[in-house]
Amino acid sequence: MPIKKHINLNVGSFLNPTDKKIVVNLASEDILTLITQELKSRYSPETQKQALEESSQLLPDFVLQELLKRQEQVVNVNPDTLIVVNCQIAETEADDLGFDLNVEAYFVIADTTGQNHFRANRIGLWSNIWGDEERLFDLEDELGEQFWKNYQIQLLFDEKNQQTIELEISQTDDYEARLQFYPSFQKFLPSIVPFTDNDF
Repeated sequence: MPIKKHINLNVGSFLNPTDKKIVVNLASEDILTLITQELKSRYSPETQKQALEESSQLLPDFVLQELLKRQEQVVNVNPDTLIVVNCQIAETEADDLGFDLNVEAYFVIADTTGQNHFRANRIGLWSNIWGDEERLFDLEDELGEQFWKNYQIQLLFDEKNQQTIELEISQTDDYEARLQFYPSFQKFLPSIVPFTDNDF
């Protein structure tokens, strides 16, 4: 019977030889810190102005009008007042480019008049889990045909015996947010307010 070898991918990830899932070890505190820093930077007056100038040149008029309307809701906000109140993992995916973790982050931020705004961002986090070519070839040998299909992922959080992966921000999208009561759960849950025809 052949011995199952432990195949390392990049730091913080490895292949589970039993079920052939790619195990990714995440540090929850690092993710929260990264998201908080990104949001504070995104809502700084300088970033808001730059983003609007760039968008005005690239986007269709009806999308630009929606962005203007949304920016008016958070004009003159103080990034130092930002508090992340909830994060939800929306989607995970691994492909030949790396590992993607998409998070919905809900937060409260105050403007200069003291009014609080409840907002949401969809934030994409990315990591190169593959490492060098030699590791990739080892993985292809181990997975066989599955190597060319969708990879199955298993998330670990704060596993002390494993190193965690390094993540970087790949994209962010701003949304309004709301709290909605769900009787079946007996609790209020946050949700994103999507674009609607009425917005245009």
